Amino acid sequence: MSIVEHPPLPKGQGLDFMLRGADSGYFSAIGLPILRGRTFNEDERGKRANVVLISRGAAQQYFPGEDPIGKHLKTIDEGGVWTVMGVVGDVRWNVAKPPMPTLYSPIYGNGYSFGTIVVRSSHDADSMAVPVQKIVAQLDPDLPVSNVMTLREAIGKSTIDSEFDSILVLAFAIIALVLAAAGLYGVLAYLVAQRLVEFGIRLALGAQRNALLSHVLLDGLKPAMAGLLIGLPASAAVVRLIRSMLYETEPLDPAVFGAVAGLLLIVAIAACLVPAWYASRLDPMRALRTD
Repeated sequence: MSIVEHPPLPKGQGLDFMLRGADSGYFSAIGLPILRGRTFNEDERGKRANVVLISRGAAQQYFPGEDPIGKHLKTIDEGGVWTVMGVVGDVRWNVAKPPMPTLYSPIYGNGYSFGTIVVRSSHDADSMAVPVQKIVAQLDPDLPVSNVMTLREAIGKSTIDSEFDSILVLAFAIIALVLAAAGLYGVLAYLVAQRLVEFGIRLALGAQRNALLSHVLLDGLKPAMAGLLIGLPASAAVVRLIRSMLYETEPLDPAVFGAVAGLLLIVAIAACLVPAWYASRLDPMRALRTD
């Protein structure tokens, strides 16, 4: 499409919209706010009225710094002209994708071969399926009704692939974390066993057990800190590869990175604490006899 009030676009170019047909009651039923202007009236809802509503994203993208109400959109191929009469909130056609510029026209007058009935109720949503199907059957027995689901189920259907991918990535991350913790524990426990005589001598000469605990603990945390210093910038560089699995979360969210770094440090401390505690509680005489 193109905007009549704007300069003509180069040949072959146009503004892209996702086209939706809607009844005037759709917006209140789905909870989509009317931000500016109005929705369809009774005269416009049942005929081919050349009036449309556009989404907030479309208004911001195609009408920056101006009021789109009263402006006219023209289809490049057919030459039809539509008047913008309202701006509504954005809606996602897929929760894993950003909202697209959307155009709403009266559904009854534009030749749609199918439609979706949205029912808003204070009762249990599942209990509404059969009554709605009966009403549709009374209006037209030959009209098929399919894909009856709640809005929550529709969202779940839209996110099932991303949810599976997220669970898979999370499972691998947990396995990697467990393996890293086990490896860190094993290496530090081996080093403590190799240095038992040294620790025994230190304790015999008056070294404080808490100081020895801190010394061994810091030795074990050095690889973990090095891993964080390398891993955090590396993950920031590759996190864009999983952008499609994120919903309402920025790829470089500081809170998420901080929480992950804190979790890794806690796991590393827990893995190092047992060998460090064992080293600090050695009997000096017993340690000296092990050589």
